[in-house]
Amino acid sequence: MAAGSSPPVDPKTVAQEVQKGKSLEEVQRIFGIASKSQVQDLYVRGLRQLGEIPQFEMPKAKNRSAAKVVDMGYRRSIGQSGSITLTRSLLLEKLGFQKGDVFQILRQGDDLILRKVE
Repeated sequence: MAAGSSPPVDPKTVAQEVQKGKSLEEVQRIFGIASKSQVQDLYVRGLRQLGEIPQFEMPKAKNRSAAKVVDMGYRRSIGQSGSITLTRSLLLEKLGFQKGDVFQILRQGDDLILRKVE
């Protein structure tokens, strides 16, 4: 662990604090968590670990032959809130995906891959 960093937060403890009635802001302050989305992620993971919500498996990706990578020229950056926005126009009209398509998020080295799954 690097100097000055805090120990990891136990998701079960976060879930228990929320179940006791603490707000996201209170839990965020108590554990020194940087953002509300991190609190929400820890809460859901904690509920799964406590057995409050069922575990689930992501749909398996289609078996694909080695696809050729095509640079479409579209660029996005990580915004102030830490998210990347892919607009409806880009996904549906320009890239040809359909409403309701599901994607698996993968990381390969420095690349982020969205793979369509069934």
